[in-house]
Amino acid sequence: MPKAKKSGEKKTQYVFIRDPEYAWVPATKVSDNGKTAVVRVPQYGDEQDIICDGGASSAKYEDDEVPLKDYNRGVLPMQNVDENGNMRAFPDMVNLPFLHEPAILYNLKDRHVNGKPYTRTGDIIIAVNPFQWFKEIYTEKVRNRYARVLVWENTDGDPRNQVEPHVYETSALAYKGLAFDGHDQSILVSGESGAGKTETVKICMNHIASVQRGPTKGNVEDTKFSDPIVNRIMESNPLLETFGNAKTRRNDNSSRFGKYTQLQFDMGNASKKQFAADKASRMCNLAGSKCEVYLLEKNRVALHDPEERTYHIFYQIIASKDKAKYWDQLAGASNESFRFVGKAPTDTIEGIKDGDHFKNTVKVLAEVGVKGDSLMTLMQAIIIVLQIGNLTFGPDPKDDERSVVTSTKDFAALSELMCVPEEAMEVSFTERTMKTRNETYKVPLNADTAKESAEAFAKEIYGRLFLWLVRAINDATAAELNYKSGIMEHFGVIGLLDIFGFESFVRNRFEQLCINYANEKLQAKFTEDIFRSVQEEYEFEGIPLDEIKYDDNTDVLDLIEGKAGLLAMLNEECVRPKGNDDAFVAKALAANKKSPCLIASKTNRREFGIHHYAGKVMYDAEGFVGSNVDTLPTDLEECAVKSNNEIISKHLSNDKSSNLASKPKASTGKKAAPRRAKSNLVAATVWTKYKSQLMSLMNMLAQTNSRYIRCIKPNTYKKPSIMQHLSTIEQLRCAGVVAAVTLSRSAFPNRLENSVVRFRFSTMWDRSKYPSQGNNKMSPEEKMKYDCDALLTSALKPKEVKEGKKVMKAFVVGKTRSYFRMGALEYLESNRTKEIGTQAVSIQRYVRGWLVRKKTKQADGARRKAARV
Repeated sequence: MPKAKKSGEKKTQYVFIRDPEYAWVPATKVSDNGKTAVVRVPQYGDEQDIICDGGASSAKYEDDEVPLKDYNRGVLPMQNVDENGNMRAFPDMVNLPFLHEPAILYNLKDRHVNGKPYTRTGDIIIAVNPFQWFKEIYTEKVRNRYARVLVWENTDGDPRNQVEPHVYETSALAYKGLAFDGHDQSILVSGESGAGKTETVKICMNHIASVQRGPTKGNVEDTKFSDPIVNRIMESNPLLETFGNAKTRRNDNSSRFGKYTQLQFDMGNASKKQFAADKASRMCNLAGSKCEVYLLEKNRVALHDPEERTYHIFYQIIASKDKAKYWDQLAGASNESFRFVGKAPTDTIEGIKDGDHFKNTVKVLAEVGVKGDSLMTLMQAIIIVLQIGNLTFGPDPKDDERSVVTSTKDFAALSELMCVPEEAMEVSFTERTMKTRNETYKVPLNADTAKESAEAFAKEIYGRLFLWLVRAINDATAAELNYKSGIMEHFGVIGLLDIFGFESFVRNRFEQLCINYANEKLQAKFTEDIFRSVQEEYEFEGIPLDEIKYDDNTDVLDLIEGKAGLLAMLNEECVRPKGNDDAFVAKALAANKKSPCLIASKTNRREFGIHHYAGKVMYDAEGFVGSNVDTLPTDLEECAVKSNNEIISKHLSNDKSSNLASKPKASTGKKAAPRRAKSNLVAATVWTKYKSQLMSLMNMLAQTNSRYIRCIKPNTYKKPSIMQHLSTIEQLRCAGVVAAVTLSRSAFPNRLENSVVRFRFSTMWDRSKYPSQGNNKMSPEEKMKYDCDALLTSALKPKEVKEGKKVMKAFVVGKTRSYFRMGALEYLESNRTKEIGTQAVSIQRYVRGWLVRKKTKQADGARRKAARV
């Protein structure tokens, strides 16, 4: 138990120091000389035992000397603790007196260990995956409470102060913004694989569907929705998971694609809503949904880690009891019967066997209109992909430069499935048609190239059947086609973006660059939105906006998508005859040698790096050119057209997510300039299409009011109540949370309510030298502001610095809060006890004098009394 401090004893400073194993650990500062600081570090049993408790539960202490140059402006970050060093955790981290990276880490850890998965940072919800289900915070009663408090009730102040942070908060406020403010909304959910993105999106969607029923409809414990539109929308989500999710080392149900779902709402009669007396009359109703998908990981079709799985649907159809009805040769087949599948590490996902999952998949497919012939077409397209994986090729005995199909039985089965003659199909796989201006000729493929060609065909078929399924779902759920007989065209929107988080592996490929490019685009919007919220706060508090200083990621985006950027260099290499990966890297480095974000590898000419907002990533460019080419050879296209499977013969060139016609652009009244004809040599590459998709997404998001949920995976063991510091810090950086904090507190890292400042530091106020300009005619809030300004001017006089002729104070006082520059609040805290000690000595002097006089008086009285006797 900490000892009580004596009067005048120097106050203990509880700080954090860097640690190579645990990122940040708590310590107490003993002394510093401006260059180094001596700290006392409590030693705990293991990482999970490390907490902010003043060392009360530690086994021992060790003293250490740390260089202050390793810390921001030479100041050790302070802990958010009470007088005894015990942690003070906050549900909203905006209220943390000291807000920095270690403060965020330990605040999240405290809440995570205590069963609170959600924490707020202003308008951002940080969702830490608890790896367990807390039933008590997801009941219909809890759903209704968040809807009632945040949507339907009229409250003074911020209604969020009445509830704990929750994703229900985000979904409720998104609905409120759409229904009552009339602004389209978006919820952006991000995080690494296993962080809980997909589950979070489902929780949000379910809550929005619950809120839109209104404040009084249904029993509070009724968890089933009877609305067929709502049911169809909710069921479509797990259907996409079946075809687009896979088991990885990090997550048993990992989304291997990005997804933007637009929930569509009937906004009702605008003129009637304007004059409605109560909120219930101004509600909007869920009418449908549309989904756009991004960058399916097609490589997983042909290759996956032995500890992982390919897409769920492959295992489900093989495990199905009635699989033979889709193809008679599936009878008796197992996972090991197909090279693309192989031995699976498990046959159970989320507690349900693959065969049982398949029953539900077929049921939900029927609900979105995929049944009968279309179901058979879909299933046979999946089986064709599996069968292509079993093809093997060898050198032609007559010519080593040529190849022949060596898996004759499997090839005959594939020919039967596709209804394409074997001879014609073999030519498509083993030869390549080349065209020049004057002639067309065929080039034979060797066995390795033929195998690569077959795998490319399988991946392309799967990618297109996935898009075919997305279009089928959109046909069944889009409000334009299904709501009120399709007579309405305009709907309010709440969009939910579930997209891959920033990635950095030991070996980073083309896919990682695409994913990180998307995250850079989203980070730019995130930074812009955070800046806007900080701007609103500063304007409310009356603080000059020029105090906000931050770095954006414009340099990185210019490097990637600029005129001479990586995208342009890679596309150029893809159309150049004999274009290759080495030439791409060399050209990219030469064209961007002045970019501060580009890193040239000193050991590998096929490697380059980028300083992303989340950190440095090195990319291995092997296969970049091949991965970026998105066109099937003419021979395989012609083979596909001959097939009687409609998905393969008619949809291999359809790369859209919806059958709905795109809205025409508004006319400007000016005659458009003639468009330059495209060269026949140039085909749209993967990256070009992806960039176009991203631009479309960013344009949609720009028209919405965006809200953010950042999902964090606290440990790699997938166990409850454990938080690994290093990986959590890395995710916080990748999610932009640390960048957001840096931006929001760029000028003023610390802040306190004015009432707290007035009470806590009043002993440091020399009223005679620094009188307050406040008076009793002012409002209490205004008078408090002037009092705090005088108090802090007095207390922080030594921290003032001159910039030219201007004196820069170490603080700014706003309407309700005081904002402190780096080191100012730490100075106040360290000197507060000294001032209290000085005043305590004065009080003690007077008290001792009074006691002596009282004792002397009592003694004199006793002597006089004795003399009289």
